[in-house]
Amino acid sequence: MVGEINLAIEHTVGVYIGLLLIACLVGILVNYLTHVPYTVALTLVGLLVAVSGIGPDLQDTDFKHLVFFVMLPPLLFQGALHMELSRLLAHIWPIVTFAVVGLLISMFIIGGMFYWGGAVDSFLVALLFGAMVTPTDPVSVLAIFKRCNAPLDLKYIIEGESLFNDGVGIVVFLIVLKMITGTDGDADFTITGALLEFITVAVGGLVVGTVLGVVAFQLMRRFEDHLLENALCLVVAYGAFWVAEHFHMSGVISTVMAGLMIGNYGKRLSMEQKTRETVDTFFESIDFIINSLLFILIGLELQVVIKDGNLADGLVPLGIAIVALLVSRAVAVYPLYRLLNLVGTKRPKHWEHVLYWGGLRGSIPVALLLGLPSEDGSPIAVYRPVLLVAGFGVVVFSLVVQGLTMKPLLKRLGISAPTSAQD
Repeated sequence: MVGEINLAIEHTVGVYIGLLLIACLVGILVNYLTHVPYTVALTLVGLLVAVSGIGPDLQDTDFKHLVFFVMLPPLLFQGALHMELSRLLAHIWPIVTFAVVGLLISMFIIGGMFYWGGAVDSFLVALLFGAMVTPTDPVSVLAIFKRCNAPLDLKYIIEGESLFNDGVGIVVFLIVLKMITGTDGDADFTITGALLEFITVAVGGLVVGTVLGVVAFQLMRRFEDHLLENALCLVVAYGAFWVAEHFHMSGVISTVMAGLMIGNYGKRLSMEQKTRETVDTFFESIDFIINSLLFILIGLELQVVIKDGNLADGLVPLGIAIVALLVSRAVAVYPLYRLLNLVGTKRPKHWEHVLYWGGLRGSIPVALLLGLPSEDGSPIAVYRPVLLVAGFGVVVFSLVVQGLTMKPLLKRLGISAPTSAQD
C-alpha cells in the first residue's frame, strides 16, 4: 500500500515537472524567436495540447481544490503585492465602478446572451459562465504599455480594475455555483439573497485579510531575516484564504487585502531592501509557474472533451460567447466612462477605447473553468464540456486577437507619455 502511494506521488510530481518543462521551453522560444507576449504563447500551447492529444491523463485530479486552495491564493496575493495603495485610491471611483458595476453588467449581458442564444438551457448556468469569463487579466496589455510608454494613470485604472474584479467575479461565481449545486437548483436564486450573501462574504473577507496583513507586517518589524519574512508572506497568502473560507467568508478578497497590506505597509515599514527583492522575486516566480501550468492543464482537460466528441457541441456557444464578450464590455465601459467624466475627474476620451479593448481574459477564467465540478451527478457536470470549450475559446480570442492588436491601437490613438511621467 505504501509502495503504491509512493508511486502515485512520484508519478504526480513527474507529470507536473514535465508540464513545467514545456512552459519553460515556450518561454525560451518566446524570448529568442518571437515578440509574442508570454501569456499569448501559453494560450496557443494550451490549444495545441488540446487538439494534438499529447500529454498525460489527469482525470483523477481534483481540480476544484487544486485550483482554489493551491493556485489561486498566490496569484491573487502577487497581484495585490505590487499595487500602490495611494495610486489606487487616486483612481478609486473608476476602478470600483468598472470592477463592481461594470462586472455585474457584463456578467448579466453575457449570461443573458448565452442563455437566450441557446448555448445552455439554464439561466443560472449561463450566469455562472458570465461570472467566469468577466474577470480581466491585464498582464499582456501592461507589458505592451511598458514598451509603448503609456500613461501611468491609465495603467493603474486597468490594473486596479483587474485586481478588484478578480475578487468580485470569483465571489459572484461561487455564489451562483452554490445556487446551482444546491438541493433546489434554480429555485434557490433570489436577487436579495444573492446580494446579502455577497455583502457578507465580501465584507468579512475584507476584514479578515486586513487584520491578518496588519498582524503579519507588525510581526515582521520585530526581526530582520529575508528568508523568514518571505516564508511568512507565503503563510499569509494561503492563511488569509483558508481562514476566510473556513468562516464562510471570501478567501479571494481576504487574500487581496492581505497582499495590499503587506505590499504597501509591510514593505515600507517592516522590510529591508534585500527582503523586498526576495519577496517580489519569489512571488513573481510562483505567478509564472502557476500561470504556465493553468494554460497547459486547460489544454489537457479539453482533450477529454475532444475525445468524447463534445467539441462540436461547444462551437456555437463559443461564437455566442465571443459576441457576448465584445458587446458586454462595450456596454460596461463606454457609458460608465462617460458618466465618470461628467461627475468626476476628466480623463482623455480616447482612453475609453483602450479600456474596452484592453479587457483581456486570462488566468482567472481558466482557473475557474478547471475548478468546475466534474463528479457524476453534479448539476453542472452535464454543462461542463460546453463551458470548457466556450470559456477557453473566449480566452484564446481575447489574448490572441485583442492582445496582439493592442499595440497598433495605442499607436493609432497616439497614447504615450514622456518617460518622466512614469516615475
